[in-house]
Amino acid sequence: MKTYLILIFSLCFNFGTKFQPENPEKQKSAILEKLHWIIERSDMDKVRSEFQKICNDNNFSSLVLGLKDGIYKGATPFDDFDYKHEVVFEIKNGKMISIDYDEIHRDGHAKQHDEEYGKNMLQSGTTPAIAYPKYESGMLKKQNFNEIDAVSGASYSLYRFKLAILYAMLNSMQL
Repeated sequence: MKTYLILIFSLCFNFGTKFQPENPEKQKSAILEKLHWIIERSDMDKVRSEFQKICNDNNFSSLVLGLKDGIYKGATPFDDFDYKHEVVFEIKNGKMISIDYDEIHRDGHAKQHDEEYGKNMLQSGTTPAIAYPKYESGMLKKQNFNEIDAVSGASYSLYRFKLAILYAMLNSMQL
């Protein structure tokens, strides 16, 4: 009889633990990582459609109005070029009042202040020193990253910017 009770208990315990819902923050983090790789390895049409679809399917808000007051920090994983995409912003009285975004190389240098990188990118029509401040000011004005227009030549950076904001919200348990 004891053996049967142990067996039943063991089966119930194993069944129950295997089918427990995963930590919601881990699930969201995995979804954001999936978005990261879509941005890094897909054409822009797929990035646009998949980013919006995944955000909608998972109720990830693009709106920062109403977030709790505080400093939010977020960064994506490193991309194929050894950059991570970092953002720091402040919410006060439920409104974003400051934001700083940049793409930081594994060696520590920032794209926005990399003159050589900027010269090479200028051929596409813009540079990080031009595009990132436009994204930042657009976010402060609109308070919603889906309402920010892409800067020509920096469309991928817009989606990296959006993703970094989502990571910051996740890190503060506001996603």
